[in-house]
Amino acid sequence: MKPISINEKLVWDYDIPEDAQENEAFLRWYVARVLSRGGDDDLRAIGFQTIHDYLPHLNLPREIREFWEWYFGQLKARARYGDLNPLPEAHPYGPGS
Repeated sequence: MKPISINEKLVWDYDIPEDAQENEAFLRWYVARVLSRGGDDDLRAIGFQTIHDYLPHLNLPREIREFWEWYFGQLKARARYGDLNPLPEAHPYGPGS
């Protein structure tokens, strides 16, 4: 995946780690922040492929998640980005149950 351009104005309340481009927890948090609070330029900076790839792993408000799931469910978007890969379902009794 190409490096994500980070808009420091969106992370006023968070220290950007030195390893931000390799830090998956930070990247998930940042993509969710862009989807929740970013603008057009921020969306373009991270790219729709990044949004598609990270979407199943993000903690988002319901309305935002539903919009992006709808968008990526459209025929042209599915042809371009592929199907969304949902997270594997957790076993109701925990791992190894």
